[in-house]
Formats: sequence, structure tokens, C-alpha cells
Amino acid sequence: MVVGLVGMLPIALGMIIFGDSGQSTSPSTYIQDAEAKVAKNPKSIAALVTLAAQYKNAGRNKDAEDTLKRAADIGPKNITDLRLLFGGYASDTAKQTEIISAFTKSHPNNADGWMLAGTTSSAAGDVLGARLAYQRVIAIAGAGSTLGQSAKAGIDQLATQTPGQIVPTTPTTP
Repeated sequence: MVVGLVGMLPIALGMIIFGDSGQSTSPSTYIQDAEAKVAKNPKSIAALVTLAAQYKNAGRNKDAEDTLKRAADIGPKNITDLRLLFGGYASDTAKQTEIISAFTKSHPNNADGWMLAGTTSSAAGDVLGARLAYQRVIAIAGAGSTLGQSAKAGIDQLATQTPGQIVPTTPTTP
């Protein structure tokens, strides 16, 4: 039952976001809608990332890259924008690292940003960077907070790593 509901979630979200007029909508319509949202608010990270995704879905990879770059150049103003940019650069750890570095410099007391910096550093095999970021989370949020406890768990996981060693977060199959 739960598996069925989870499988329906993307469909339901798509219907909420894009509507369900009972008609098939072409990718160009989605692109036009996303372009209109960017035209209304050209500095909206959400609008730009959505447009980039629509371009990518339509096979317009150069347009998608350029649009994501525009969003990255604006820079995230909050953790929501940061996570949206991370989603846009899901396969580019180097770009994610660059974005999180800029975010933590401009938002030094944002514990969520530092937590994301820790997980990004850990995934990139930067044990020292991850440890420092997790320690910063604990200093900002407090060791007893939920975020602080998550950071402590991250530090504990790092204890099994050596600098430069990447520990996969999901099991790999041969």
C-alpha cells in the first residue's frame, strides 16, 4: 500500500504543478510557461532552475546549462534556493562544492548550509572539510538539536574514513 502511494507522488505533484486539463501538453508549452515565470522574476532561483529542467527535458542541454549558470551567478539567498541549485547540479559535485562554499561565506551562521557543506564534502572524499563543516553545525545549532545530532552522526561516520577516501552512501552492486 505504501509503495503504491509513493509511486503516485510524482504523478500527483506533476498534476499540481502543471495542471491536468485532460490534454497532453507539449514540452514547448512547459518551456513557454517556465520562460514566462523567469520573465516576471528574472532573479528567481526557483524559476531559473525550473526553466533549466524544462530545457533539459526537451534536449536543449546548452540552454539548460546557461540557465543554471544564471541561477548560480545570482547565488542562493536562503537554504531553499541552495537546495534547488543543488538539484540542478545533481551530477556536478565540483559545482555543488563551489556553490556551497560561496553560500557558507555569505551565510556563516546558517546551520543548514553548513550541514549541506558537510555532506557534500563527505561525498567528495574531503574528510577534513566535512568534519569542519559538521563541527560548525554543532557550534551554531547546538549538540542537542536534531541538526546537531545529525552532524554528530556525520562526524562518527567520518571516523571510518581516511582523508581522500570516498565511502558510498548507498550500497553498490557488482
